[in-house]
Amino acid sequence: MMHSGKRIVYLDRLKTFMTILVILHHTAITYGGAGDWYYVDPGNDGVSETILTIFTTVNQTFFMGLFFFISGYVTPSSYDRKGGARFLSDRLLRFGLPILAYMTVIGPLVNGISQGFNGSFASYAAHDLLTDSWRGIVEFQVGPLWFLVALLLFCGGYALYRQAADKLSVRFGMREISPGPRLFFGYLLAVSLGNFAVRLVYPVGETFFSLQLGYFPAYIALFFGGIAASRGRWLEKLTAVEARRWRTVALIVLVLLLAVLAFGGAADDISPYMGGWTWQSAVYSAADPVLGFALSYGLLVYFRDARNHPYGKYTAWLPGAAFAAYIIHPLFVTGVTYAMRHWTIFPLLKFGIAAALIVPLTFAAAGMLKRVPGLKKGL
Repeated sequence: MMHSGKRIVYLDRLKTFMTILVILHHTAITYGGAGDWYYVDPGNDGVSETILTIFTTVNQTFFMGLFFFISGYVTPSSYDRKGGARFLSDRLLRFGLPILAYMTVIGPLVNGISQGFNGSFASYAAHDLLTDSWRGIVEFQVGPLWFLVALLLFCGGYALYRQAADKLSVRFGMREISPGPRLFFGYLLAVSLGNFAVRLVYPVGETFFSLQLGYFPAYIALFFGGIAASRGRWLEKLTAVEARRWRTVALIVLVLLLAVLAFGGAADDISPYMGGWTWQSAVYSAADPVLGFALSYGLLVYFRDARNHPYGKYTAWLPGAAFAAYIIHPLFVTGVTYAMRHWTIFPLLKFGIAAALIVPLTFAAAGMLKRVPGLKKGL
């Protein structure tokens, strides 16, 4: 992860860790966790669904938001080095080409895998692949690459701001803002209210051009918060003492949220929590950013203080493969879990075995893709 021309090792490690979490998240959905995925194993049970839903619910509060924060953190230095035109063209190529590849090739293949290719791959390739490729473009089916779509929009917004600021010779005083209780409370209040308001129109689970707008108040705030953090050197000011406090907050909020879900009718009908004029939506709209912020603060401090050292000889390639792994992981998540569909074992054990196969396979394939001439720079 580059910032001001220098690699930040602990952010590389954190990015790799979160990419693994994304892979595990989608594998968990396959075996009963809450969420939407291409293939869901038919042999899931209530215990597995409960445990994996807790896992996916906690993940959802922080992991994509933290991706946006880190992306925002490295954005100003990239713009400063390249200038507006090159910054936007580089982002368009780096994000746009994988999005196009996903819509036309990866997504259709994942769809085909999830249906067993309706008989054989040869038949699917001959009769359905081209049709599905066009459908992927027309219906804008980008799967997990919605993240790159959002990043393109956010980077475009930042470039417009910089262009306007340059013409007016003004700058938002980001260096003067320091991370502290007032700023954090303001963020949590604004995102909680934003969540509730947006979810009146777009409840969690509903998409607009593949974007779940119900989570976007936090994503927008965290991306531009990352920009402010970069200018104000916030990551150097986060403390281990505060991280411990936020970990306590995370535990308390998680316990309370699970209690509310358990006794608030979530087992019978989850929809009141997803949006609308309901107390359940208000609770989830507030708990979601608080838990996510607390976990993100703790992870940033932990990786900065305990994991800020170079990778070993045999693992140095992992950070460079993380972006490619994110792009291609649906192929392996769906392929491995579909291949295991006839295994009649406890779903949690099945999840563990699948994850132990999927993560190394995905990163190994990503590492090989990085060696292909013409792909190394783009991935």
